[in-house]
Order: sequence, then C-alpha cells, then structure tokens
Amino acid sequence: MSAKENKAVVRRLIEEAYNKGNMAVVDECTSADFVLHTTPEYKGPEGVKQFVTALRTAFPDFHQTIEEMVAEGDMVAHRFTMTGTFKGKFGDIKPTGKRFTVTMAGFTRFARGKQIEGWAYGDSSTMYQQLGIPIPNQ
Repeated sequence: MSAKENKAVVRRLIEEAYNKGNMAVVDECTSADFVLHTTPEYKGPEGVKQFVTALRTAFPDFHQTIEEMVAEGDMVAHRFTMTGTFKGKFGDIKPTGKRFTVTMAGFTRFARGKQIEGWAYGDSSTMYQQLGIPIPNQ
C-alpha cells in the first residue's frame, strides 16, 4: 500500500473504531500479528478491540481529533488531541466524572495492507491530574 493509503487506514480506525465504537473496522485494518506497544501490550485484532472497548467504557464520550498526519514508506505518524469524561471504571480506577484533554502522538507500521505495530506517546501525567486520579508510581 502507498503512504497515502496507510494514512487513510489510520484515519478510518480512529474515526470508526475509537470515535464511534465500530469494531468491524478493526478486523479489516489489523493484522493477526499486530502488537500495540503499551503496558500492557495488546495483540491482534482482539487486543485492539479490548483496548478500544476499555477506553470507550471508561470514557463514553471518548474522542480523538487528528491534528497532523505524515507518512513515509510503511510508517504513519500522527499527532492528535484526545478527550473524554471519566464515567466508567478503568481497570481498578473508579470514575471521577472529570473531563480530560491531552495531546498525543501515534506511530503505526503497516505490512500487507494492515497495521502490524503501533506506539502511542503523550502526557499521561496531565491526563491523570485532569481526571483527579493518582499518577502511577508516585
């Protein structure tokens, strides 16, 4: 796939899966051997669905807005703003009802027309502070 086509896949995943909860898109766009390099790691389409479902359960109004996106070869990088209101349990953390807005960056590698690896980086400390929850390891 071209860099332009890879960008379209990232945009589709964000708009459909993350923003609307349409999990069918995940199967279409995610390789069986996909790894989301987070703690913990999420693997394959089912791992992506688990991750997105956890976000949308904790933050029912969860939304990502893509601010910028660039692609070269098999990699897509995007900067995005993430927002949501903490209304559902997230892991062991009880909801606070508070809203967050943070800027993040994501990187996605493609193979055979599907996402095969993903990384996300951002200011988690600000998010925790806005949500009124303790910052881990403090």
